[in-house]
Amino acid sequence: MLKLFRPEFSGTYSPEKLRSDFIPALAERVRSGLFPLSSERRNRYAIVSESDEQLRFRSEGFLASISIGWNDVQVQIDSPPDSATRVCYEVRYFAWARYGVILCAFLGIALIAAWTLLGQRYGAHRSAAKMIFWVMMIFWCFVWPWILVAIHKRPAAKALQRLFAVVNEAKS
Repeated sequence: MLKLFRPEFSGTYSPEKLRSDFIPALAERVRSGLFPLSSERRNRYAIVSESDEQLRFRSEGFLASISIGWNDVQVQIDSPPDSATRVCYEVRYFAWARYGVILCAFLGIALIAAWTLLGQRYGAHRSAAKMIFWVMMIFWCFVWPWILVAIHKRPAAKALQRLFAVVNEAKS
């Protein structure tokens, strides 16, 4: 259950035919910019290690880290003898998750400050309103960021698989 809220995911990309130079082509895509229509600051990814069968890259800088959450990506070619070649990947997005937690904490601090300063004027300090306020604060500041972490896995994985498909189908 707790694994659901860990900012990491893994999976496989299994095309009908994987190009022979997939890892070098993916590495070139990382170097030239993963997102052609995005700014240079959102495209700051560095290759940590590279071989013919493996690639590891990570985001550099704030905007790249919060952009899609591919903070640390490990890609490996798996060629089992009894089945088609596939691409296995592991992604960690702790920087993306940290940003979400901090953002929700700052919003919570702002709401508490507003409630403290203005709540008396609008009757928000009455017992029922007070309870509702604190329950909402606990949810939006402490629970919601981790729900976002869990929800984010699927779209980030689909986006990575789309990237793999684009790289695999590109002309050599």
